[in-house]
Formats: sequence, C-alpha cells, structure tokens
Amino acid sequence: MIALLALGLFFALLLMRASAASAMGIACLVGLLAGGYPLSQVPRYMSTGVESFVLLAVPFFILVGNLLNGVGATQRIFDFARAVFGSIPGALAQVNVGASMIFAGMSGAALADAAGLGTVEMQAMRRAGYRPAFAAAVTLASSVIGPIIPPSVVMVVYSAATGVSTGRLFLAGLVPGVLIGLVLMIYIYVLARTGREPCPATDRFSLSVLGRRALSAGPALLAPVIVLAGLVSGSVTPTEAGVAAVLYTLLVGVMYRTLTLGVLMTALRESAMTSATILYLIAVSAVFGWLITVEGTAHQLASLITLAGDSPIVGLLMLNLLLLVIGCLMETTAAILIAGSLLLPVATALGVDPVHFGVILCFNLLIGIMTPPMGVGLFVIAAVGRVPVASVIRAALPFLVPLMVALMVITFVPALSLWLPGLVFDG
Repeated sequence: MIALLALGLFFALLLMRASAASAMGIACLVGLLAGGYPLSQVPRYMSTGVESFVLLAVPFFILVGNLLNGVGATQRIFDFARAVFGSIPGALAQVNVGASMIFAGMSGAALADAAGLGTVEMQAMRRAGYRPAFAAAVTLASSVIGPIIPPSVVMVVYSAATGVSTGRLFLAGLVPGVLIGLVLMIYIYVLARTGREPCPATDRFSLSVLGRRALSAGPALLAPVIVLAGLVSGSVTPTEAGVAAVLYTLLVGVMYRTLTLGVLMTALRESAMTSATILYLIAVSAVFGWLITVEGTAHQLASLITLAGDSPIVGLLMLNLLLLVIGCLMETTAAILIAGSLLLPVATALGVDPVHFGVILCFNLLIGIMTPPMGVGLFVIAAVGRVPVASVIRAALPFLVPLMVALMVITFVPALSLWLPGLVFDG
C-alpha cells in the first residue's frame, strides 16, 4: 500500500510538471516516512544503485552521439543513406529511417538522433517539398530505433536496474531494431504509392554517387562495426566498447578536420548534464525499488495479472498495455527504472525471458516519447523543426500503427530477440 501511495504521488507530481528526478525523490521520501522506514538507509541504497560497473557505459555512449553531431558526421551519414535509399518510393522519408538505423549503431539515444541527425533530415525534407509536420513525424518515429539497435543507453539502464546481462541485451535489440526500421519503411512506401502523403522523388540510384558518399562517410560508418565486433567476439565489455567508441569518434573528428576545442567542450558539457540526470534517477530508483520489494508490490501485481488472464498471451497483452500507458506519462529513463524492477517478476511469472522482456519494455516506453501528453520527443522535434506541437502530434499519431505492428511481432516472436544472444553467448 505504501509503495502504491508513493507511485501515485510520483505520477501526480509528473502531471504537475515536476521533473522526473524531483518527482521520484519526493515520492520516495514520502513513502519511507509514511511506512516508518529509517531514512538512514537512503544513502546506502542510493550509492549501491550507481555502483554497477556497467553504468560507466552510459556517459560514454551519450558522448559518442554528441561528438558525432559536433564533428559533422551526421551530415555525411545522411548523404550516404540518401545514396542508398533515396530512389525508393518515399524518397527522403525512407532516407530518414535508413539514416536513423545507421546512426543508432553509434549513439544509442533517441533524443540524440532526434535533435542531431533529425535537424539535417528535416531541413532536407522541407527543401524537397515535404510537409514540415510530416517531416517531423517521420523523424520522431525513426528516432525510436536508436535505443533498440546497439549500443543502447536505455538497455544499459535496464541492465543496471535488473541485473540482466548488458551484452545479451545489446545483441537482443539488433534484429528487432532492424525490423522496426523495415516496418516503418514499408508504411512510408504504402503512403507514397497510394498518394496519401505527397513524397516528392529527389534522387536516382547511382553507383558512382554511392561510392563517393560511402568513402566520405566510411570513417563514421565504421564506429558501429567496431562496437558490435567487440561485443560479439566477447573481447570487450559494453563499458569498454563505449570507451573505444569515444576514442574512435575523436579520431573521426580529427580525420574530418572538424574537431575543435569548442566542439569537444560542448559535447563534454552536454554529456555530463545528461549523464548526471540519468545517474541521479538510477540512485533514487534504487530506493524506490527497495520500497517496492519490502512492500511486496511486485508479487501482488504478478498475482493480479496472472488471475486476470489465464494464458501468457493475455498476460503479455496486459503488460504491453500497462507499459504503453506508463510510457505516455513518464520520462523514459525513470519509466525503465520503475517498470523494470516492478514488472520483471510479473514477466518471469508469465514465462518471459528477462532479456526478451527488456526489449519489450524498452520499445513500449520508447513509443511513449512520441505519444501525448508527456512525449518529450514531440516537444524536442517541434522545437528543432520549428513546427507547432499540435501539428507534430496530428502527423505522428498514424505512425503508431506500424510501430504497434512491430511491437506485437517482437512480443510474440521471442526468437527475434533471443536468437542472436543465444548464438553468441551459448554457442
């Protein structure tokens, strides 16, 4: 009961526009006081929550995204994606999705994609005659791919909250991430072919252009190859892969002759601020997780969902619905920290593998960044693209249909998530 009180207060504070970090801290404090728990335990649980070695990967992957934006690699990635996908019906909308899939293998943060690469994508689409709201909607929908394809900041956060292997989670997201991109591309293809959305054709396929742009973007394109090769071979941990990615990105900036002291300091400052917020949320959520455990809330919720649906299919549908609602109301990191510790026991009771559940959880909550009322991606894209928020919402809502289709496939075909980590780690 105390944990539910704290959870209700947390949601109420979010609706009052309090930051996720402040809302979680206040809710935890009230819950501990109401339950008569000693506050002397708070510092211990907060410090324990951020002691995980794997959390060192968070600032490194965030820094990679900021550095790539700073040194101009995003423009080269977009130009390469344009040479590959620009001749497909849907033209620059297809390029938008393809570029996000490539950038996902370097950054692992949805808002880094939306704010960095998204600026390049939306400007190109508007110049080509696409509706500004549609350009914003495509950019927002494709940014969801970023945290699913490895490396992924949200997967690291889920790993820290639940103890699930980060390496397995990274590999588990690769096939589903590609699937999400393909589903979005098919949807855009249908829109273009049926004339429901004007998608001006811009490019004809040219091997010579593709070769030139591949050569130009080549150094940046090698970044995800290095990260994935290290993880698949088992030669590096996710944290070490993050360090290697940062060092390589710095080298890319030197090769492009765009790395300056100003670019480096800006990337470091932005990465430090983002990382500090995430780590504070993780520290406070450790206290929240302890409160949920001692109150037995997770066990009660598992029993409730099990009673409501006798079959795993019904249980999974209920879990998805609950996660979608949470994603609409909460910031993604905070949602992962709370939902991960609260719902993982429920998922395991339904027979869902913790790695598979991690992919389901993260994808559900990432859909929330483009869903009213709290979808932070809506406001970021509206600001970056200089499009009214209401227009972005109207244009983005239809993209929930292909994303939901992808979600159902990922949920009910666990082999998509478990095949690759099983192949690599279990032989």
